[in-house]
Amino acid sequence: MNRTKVLIDSSWDGETGIGRLYREVMARKPDSVEAIPLLQEKNPAGFLAPYHLAKKAKEFDAEVFYSPTFIPPLFSDMPFVFTIHDLMHLFFYSRLHKEYYRWVIGPLAKKAKKIITVSKYSKSLLVDHLEIPADLIRVIYNGVGENFMRNEREFEMDRPYFLYVGNRRNYKNIPAMMEAFSRANIPQDFVFALSGHRDPEIENLIRSLGIESRVRFLGMIPEEDLPAVYKGAHATLFVSKMEGFGLPVIESMASGTPVLTSSESSLPEIAGGAAICVAPGKVEAIQRGIELLVHDQSAYLHCVQRGLERAKDFSWEKTAAQTWETILA
Repeated sequence: MNRTKVLIDSSWDGETGIGRLYREVMARKPDSVEAIPLLQEKNPAGFLAPYHLAKKAKEFDAEVFYSPTFIPPLFSDMPFVFTIHDLMHLFFYSRLHKEYYRWVIGPLAKKAKKIITVSKYSKSLLVDHLEIPADLIRVIYNGVGENFMRNEREFEMDRPYFLYVGNRRNYKNIPAMMEAFSRANIPQDFVFALSGHRDPEIENLIRSLGIESRVRFLGMIPEEDLPAVYKGAHATLFVSKMEGFGLPVIESMASGTPVLTSSESSLPEIAGGAAICVAPGKVEAIQRGIELLVHDQSAYLHCVQRGLERAKDFSWEKTAAQTWETILA
């Protein structure tokens, strides 16, 4: 059987959302594909990455190139498919990042065989801000693992907790969520648990809000423990200013844990009416959402039931099948 040689940028295999996508897609590689991994020695996200990627790719003999993230090759003799998850760089990064996206990533993207993105919202940004033709872009949603749905184990904490999973970049809106939590009219035994470790900036914020005893840091949560951490939470807080997709939304829903998220960007699209959505720029709105999840049992149980149903719409099997279909088309 003749197998299609696919060169794949394996530099992104790590404990991130992109790394998760890479592993899930590769785990479901069709038998008709011979996958050739490309591992960049240089910074795979640096400003010169398209050049280094193109130079490295020339060392390989393949029929198509695929990358699970936003870096396309500067030049390529083979067709290429890549994924642009979001356009955070245009809104929340430096002026240099913004110009890089407009004058490097945008023009190179138009040379792709196909661009994959992870939500209709992200597709609209690509069309509106980078002027990429809509028919060049395919929306393929991320998935959620069955391990979240099957899991029955709960992370044990001595107090009930609201959970945040993710990094702490500006657009994640952690200060607003933390202030809303500090002001919420809820029992004082509730704590706000965050993935990751303490850092000076967040420590200063916690002290200024006077909630030193009500915040916990969970460190880097091993992937195998993540379903239990979600399931043990009273609810997940994920009220970002902007997201391309928002994996914690569906991972929490699949775990039977309600979600308080944003009414902006891709998050209402992904939540699909199964989460409480509030304006990320209004601390009072986030506060009311937290209070609702503590005091209104009917609303709480509604979110649990709707969330479990919504999570069934997402699977890595579907994501991988559509991705390979796009690569091989």
